[in-house]
Amino acid sequence: MDLADSRPVQRTKAALFDAFVELVLERRYDQLKVADIIARAGVGRSTFYEHYEGKDELLREGLSSPFGVLADMLGPQHDDARLLAVVEHFWENRRVGNVLFAGPTRPLLAKTLAGLIEARLRTRPEVQNPGLLAAQLAGGQMGLLSTWLAGAAPASPQAVADMLHAAAQAVAT
Repeated sequence: MDLADSRPVQRTKAALFDAFVELVLERRYDQLKVADIIARAGVGRSTFYEHYEGKDELLREGLSSPFGVLADMLGPQHDDARLLAVVEHFWENRRVGNVLFAGPTRPLLAKTLAGLIEARLRTRPEVQNPGLLAAQLAGGQMGLLSTWLAGAAPASPQAVADMLHAAAQAVAT
């Protein structure tokens, strides 16, 4: 059994991410310290650093699953139901989404999403500049989601999922 996948490790990582989410709603990201996260999560400093280099890595890992679904829109692994579930999750957690997608973490999130998209694009030989295209797609997805989560453009989760998928397909072809 891989220790990285053990239940205690999963519980620790979940506690750290939950603490991070609570704290990011209370203060600005740039004011958030690892010491705050570990105190809220009730874990030791060494335990935190066993899993993460810092709060940026915690954030990237915490969003890797939903961002992976967004990146999957570019390939055969795309699943409409999973995309809708992610969009609904973002809506249900829009208070956090508004902080993360529009605040000082936006560049980190865009880079994280672009990296996942680029990995999918590199499997397509017809794509000439996967890094640049990935940055464009990530920026567009982040823009659509942040505008929607802020309530500036009302739409149903299904409509947003459809827009995300249509735009990704149009740009990537």
